Amino acid sequence: MWIRNAWYVAAWSHEVANEGLLARTIMNDPLVLYRIGNGSVVAMEDRCCHRLAPLSLGRREGDDLRCMYHGLKFGPDGRCNEIPGQTTIPAKAVVRGYPVVERGSWVWVWMGEAARADVSQIPETIATTDRDWNIQTGCLDYSANYQLINDNLLDLSHLAFVHERTLGKGVPQWATERPTITRLERGVRFQRWFRRRGPSHYFGEPGDVFDTWNSYDFLVPGLFIQRPAWFPPGTAERYDGQAPTEEPLFVRCDDQAVIPVTEKTSRYFYSAGGRSKDASPELAGEIFRFTEVAFHEDKAIIEAQQKVIAQDPGRQMVSLSMDGGPTLFRGIVRELIAAETSTTGGAEVARAG
Repeated sequence: MWIRNAWYVAAWSHEVANEGLLARTIMNDPLVLYRIGNGSVVAMEDRCCHRLAPLSLGRREGDDLRCMYHGLKFGPDGRCNEIPGQTTIPAKAVVRGYPVVERGSWVWVWMGEAARADVSQIPETIATTDRDWNIQTGCLDYSANYQLINDNLLDLSHLAFVHERTLGKGVPQWATERPTITRLERGVRFQRWFRRRGPSHYFGEPGDVFDTWNSYDFLVPGLFIQRPAWFPPGTAERYDGQAPTEEPLFVRCDDQAVIPVTEKTSRYFYSAGGRSKDASPELAGEIFRFTEVAFHEDKAIIEAQQKVIAQDPGRQMVSLSMDGGPTLFRGIVRELIAAETSTTGGAEVARAG
């Protein structure tokens, strides 16, 4: 299932260079991205309206883009402004353009009806240029449906097993303690304390214990925003399970975006690090490398899961108490798709994935 009226991460800002063209696919739609002279990013359909050749194989001419099959030239608005050997330009000689916003070092593209593009739906994420944080960035391509990756991030009980030597090491509570789950307008919030946990590989010394506040939002269409914080032991009891208001000892950050490419392939953007006051660039790099190892552990299990599902697509999964987050989020996705379908008659905007 795909939601069309939403912002999708198409690229890291540094991937869209001042020169050249970047080809991407989101929900089976081919896109071409490039920067124009004022530095802003243009996103249009990577398909010439003439013979449907990919425009990403074309060339930049100032702010325009020329198809290198028969030479049609398009402006940043997607309208053809030149046809070699022909003075009349048909009104239909237009390539679809997409609303684009560059924020938090991500290039966001609105994949639905342009008139409904709402920038207030873009969450606050940390930019690589933010001096209050030291982060590093990465990307993984999956041979799996994007919903399987969403499910993985909506149920972190798997950390105790998939990541028993990395992110879940020394924290069996990931599997044994359920979080408080709150429905948001376009997503789900997860909150819980881990009491008297040992040091992580990047914070604390052997023998130290901490209370850790873990809170993250998972937002439509597949955005994971997390800022876990470490406190002295006893803090969780003082707050009686509620969110802390005092200054933590250490804060790390994780921003992630799951993007459906096709029905069975996905792209996973991620960053990890910590506050500048807590984590030097070197320590942030260590956090990132450790986290990236864990993400490859996820990739291995999810791609294996996808292969098993493909053997018997009709096989039903058994629902357990740990599935509260994935079940709630999939319900939100279904509601939003149904709302799109009701307003468009089931047309282009809400194609199933």
